Amino acid sequence: MKELLPRERFIRALRREPVDRVPLLYRMKHEAKEKLARVYGITDSSTGRKHNPELELRLGNDAIIYQIGINADFSHRHIEIGETWYNHFGVGYGKSGLEGRTAEETVEFAKTQEFWGPAKIVPENFPSFHPIKSMEDLKNYTWPDPNDSEILAPIKALCDEYQDDYFIIVDLSSTLIEAAYAHIVGTQNFFLMMFDQPELINGVLDGLTEYYTAIGKNAIAMGVDMIRVGDDVGAQQAMMISPKQWRELAKPRFDYMFKEFRKANDELFIKLHSCGDYSPILGDMVELGTDLSGLMQPTGGNKDQVGLKKKYGNDIALIGGFDVQRLLPRGQVEDVRQGVLDVMRNLGTGGGYIFSPSHYILADVPIQNIYAMLEAQRDFGTYGKYPLN
Repeated sequence: MKELLPRERFIRALRREPVDRVPLLYRMKHEAKEKLARVYGITDSSTGRKHNPELELRLGNDAIIYQIGINADFSHRHIEIGETWYNHFGVGYGKSGLEGRTAEETVEFAKTQEFWGPAKIVPENFPSFHPIKSMEDLKNYTWPDPNDSEILAPIKALCDEYQDDYFIIVDLSSTLIEAAYAHIVGTQNFFLMMFDQPELINGVLDGLTEYYTAIGKNAIAMGVDMIRVGDDVGAQQAMMISPKQWRELAKPRFDYMFKEFRKANDELFIKLHSCGDYSPILGDMVELGTDLSGLMQPTGGNKDQVGLKKKYGNDIALIGGFDVQRLLPRGQVEDVRQGVLDVMRNLGTGGGYIFSPSHYILADVPIQNIYAMLEAQRDFGTYGKYPLN
């Protein structure tokens, strides 16, 4: 087959049609991206809402993601230890429990963030203040403006600049369950209130549904190809809530959202994301008309990649599956190559697959492992050649 444009390759994979090679989608947290960008002489390595796709396109990405969900700012933002920063949802974020570093310790830590070898783990930003803890809070809460031009304006610019060649994705996750538990009400509060105050949880989820449906439709009007929604409802060996609870709380709201999105554009593609083991609801994703499921973190039921591909591969495209928890940061180069070979063979056979690490590439991944992954996906990701022959 002749070489396809990245945009055409991505669309054909979503439709489970023949492609020349497996499409690619890499995402990085800013520490890893800064480290790798220096190798390419790229000075703007912005991530999150200010994402500059230049590095990812150099690495071979077939699609561009612009992130505007509740995660878009805080997880990529520099927040000083001891500082609390509030986003447009009124959620406060900081680095709870960390006392900070002296000036000397900061200099020594910076040395670990250089090119070769694994960096020390970078302290992550976490929600530390949740604006809705009672029905009174919910009644007085003002949801963000889904017409916020600061959030929406860059979408049109991305489409105008890149869409002739690349597939454009707008990311709205975390959308419902995770947005509620991790951000709006707090994790412990959420899992207690599901049973003790279900009216509060339903009210929060209804507000999130209304907001994300509206901002999603605004993004669709600007011409994007895909809307990515979803929540982290999977843990290491099972789901964080039961499939029954997910079907009660999330599925009807996603069904409404998807129908509204497709009224705005009946050719829109939709991705429904979760980290962890979400294998019990893969069939529900198919029922909702989801086009792409991932990131297929290889844990719990998701470890059975061959079985899941056989069961659902004719109905939904899959993305991810390559381990970023242990293999990519801790494996040797030959282990990384073997991991790419395995995931290509398990999920890429027969098409309908997009290669991606099963989450962001983080700061603790050695550069040599990134390059081993890049080389291996080129070696093993071409259709008509081993292992996709």
